[in-house]
Amino acid sequence: MRRNVVVAAGGALFASILGLWVLKSIFGIQTLSTPQAELHFLVPATSSNENLCKLMLSAAILRYPTPVIINWGAAEDPDNPNVGHIQKVDTLLRYLDDLTNAGKQNDLVLIVDGFDVHFQLPAEVLLKRYYVSNTAAQKRINSQVGTINAHGYNIKQTVIFGQDKACWPSWPWGQNWQGCWLAPESAYPKFAFGPDTDNAIDVKDTDLVRARWLNSGTVMGPVGDVRDVFQAALANIAKNHTTDSDQYYFANVWADQEYSRRLLQTEPFTKEEKADEHFLWPKIEEGQEPELHIGLDYEGLLWQVLGFFRPSVTWMTFNGEPTPSRPRSKGRKQSFMRDSYLDRTLPDDLAAARPPFAAVLEQLESRGKTGKATDLPTDLTWRDLQLGINSISKNIFPMLHYTGPKWYRDDWWPRMWYYPYAEPLLKAAASLDRAPISKDAIGGKIWWPAELGNNTTGKKGDEKGGAISDKGTWLTWNEMCAPHEQLLWKR
Repeated sequence: MRRNVVVAAGGALFASILGLWVLKSIFGIQTLSTPQAELHFLVPATSSNENLCKLMLSAAILRYPTPVIINWGAAEDPDNPNVGHIQKVDTLLRYLDDLTNAGKQNDLVLIVDGFDVHFQLPAEVLLKRYYVSNTAAQKRINSQVGTINAHGYNIKQTVIFGQDKACWPSWPWGQNWQGCWLAPESAYPKFAFGPDTDNAIDVKDTDLVRARWLNSGTVMGPVGDVRDVFQAALANIAKNHTTDSDQYYFANVWADQEYSRRLLQTEPFTKEEKADEHFLWPKIEEGQEPELHIGLDYEGLLWQVLGFFRPSVTWMTFNGEPTPSRPRSKGRKQSFMRDSYLDRTLPDDLAAARPPFAAVLEQLESRGKTGKATDLPTDLTWRDLQLGINSISKNIFPMLHYTGPKWYRDDWWPRMWYYPYAEPLLKAAASLDRAPISKDAIGGKIWWPAELGNNTTGKKGDEKGGAISDKGTWLTWNEMCAPHEQLLWKR
């Protein structure tokens, strides 16, 4: 009897090891002892239009999770469209509550505006950049409050918002609002935009201002931490409803955090700040936790905001080779390294990512075919494509957020590398089975696109994919985007 138990146990162990080996063989991923997690993708939108479809198309091609459309079908107020901004804080919080209650608090969630975001780089690059940004932020935090304080008070960055060159909405207080004057120093170099950096006298000079204010149109972080931020923002709305812009309330809770961090410094405030009687100061209430781990993507590592950045954004091909280092002069040990931007070389994270036409190649492989079976240029690599870059920060951005003039959403759409091949790329991506976002661990975890719930209703047979509403209804590409296809890809 004992021998049978041993044999059975040995057989189960063998089966488990075989199963892990199969996973590693099929996906090429690390499985043994590597934690698994999911990336959730939430998009507030009450209805569909060509701009939401551009977001969905670009996200699907670049292997982002199926989007969950928050507030889908909700009534809109034509007289005050900003009311929807307040509503989305509440409905997003409810969805985050559901994820937390389901034990998903340590997963990551990405939330973006529904009508003015285009994706450019794969989800695996965004995930890597998220962790790089947090590491860099920790160095700034340690310098600001001291390493001991940072560790003792659990001060860190986990929730990343977008960046802005202008403090908005600051009416009616202007720069005296705490969301303006308490914003930390920008991570951009002091003279990033030349000798007149940060010396804007007129709004037309805002191009020369370093980004240092919060933009709420893009946010990414752990589900539990993002939920805490949304709870704080909703509480701020309840006690201080001043405007219908959600950005105002997110900036308020961020200002509370930065105020509490300032208090840990030897000289928290300058003489000018203490003497200015017009400044609005945060009021931290008893029992309130101001440290929410909020930070900004100052230099467009994750997403590029377009407002006042237009002169800094350009498109170019990164097919160069790094220039070898060479001595500055005889007798000196220092070496001169050329900027990778000038050499037009790809960053390591993008060079290591799945190639642009990976979905098509995987689709063909599943049918026993190769890239020669299609007219698509499946041999193209990231080195061969024109990509958007912030020429000041030197970052090729994973997504572009069209703040400011909205006509750029149409004018620049054909610049996106996938535009000439968008329809077959979309079909290929939609045909693939769920698989890890990256073959390798990122941040110590293997990341999967969030799995759709078992309670999802509706037909899922559309060859071009679709989305899911926050009520659990499957929304096909056909019903959402077929009427707009003539604007989405080259025919």
